[in-house]
Amino acid sequence: MFERVLFPLDFSEQSLRMFDCIMELKHFGTKEIVLVFVSAGGQPLTYGQRGILDRLKRDLRQAGFRTSEVIASGEPVKEILQTAERENVSLIAMASSGKGKARELIVGSTSFGVLRSTRWPVLIGKFRAIGGAGRKGVRQGRRPIFQRALVPIDLATCRPIYEEILPRLSALGLREAILFHVVESTKYALDDGERFKQVLDQLEMHREELSGQGCTVTTHVHFGTVSYNILEATRELGASMILLGTHRKTLFQEIALGGNSEEVIRRSPVPLLIVPCE
Repeated sequence: MFERVLFPLDFSEQSLRMFDCIMELKHFGTKEIVLVFVSAGGQPLTYGQRGILDRLKRDLRQAGFRTSEVIASGEPVKEILQTAERENVSLIAMASSGKGKARELIVGSTSFGVLRSTRWPVLIGKFRAIGGAGRKGVRQGRRPIFQRALVPIDLATCRPIYEEILPRLSALGLREAILFHVVESTKYALDDGERFKQVLDQLEMHREELSGQGCTVTTHVHFGTVSYNILEATRELGASMILLGTHRKTLFQEIALGGNSEEVIRRSPVPLLIVPCE
């Protein structure tokens, strides 16, 4: 499924925690991990960084992965995307720091830079920083990702989700897929029975398409604001990940201007697998 995975790391605690997520991919068809480090200032790896990289590669090989590394210098987003193209990867897996929106806008975000331009699926790990001055860390207690996936559906067709990603994840061990739609309160009334019927019929069609694939498929419909309800459903339904199908042009506009996808990606309490639909 994701046979060859690109793993950008910057040796922050967040990116090192992402290593646990990478290990999970062994059960989902991954055979090789390409580790990439980009030095924005052109500085070589320090002695400590070289030791960490060698340890990660050793642990990956012991887990049954093939490994390779790329050390580059330049603008991180550009180098990551060029490496993904050159190495012919099938997934980019990287950490998000969990910084707030204001700080992301000030300092920029490598993960969002990659999402703006990538044509590959991207697995975003979420590790929220904790602590104050003089005491920093990353929130612990991460559970396995590929257990219960919340799948927001906007009723626009995203065939890769239903024809490829969910069937493969199901066959490889995904326990439950929650097909989820929000009837927007800015466009429809709560008593608009026709709209709710249309949504329920569409969700049921997708549920039937996925039946027998190996995992339980359930459907849920909420009414209100899209991003808020996706985030609330993630918590209420105990999702371990969000599987988000996105159209690249729409995602680019939303990340640039502030939309539903942007808000969900920034504020999600769980990892996201973001799949381009075109």
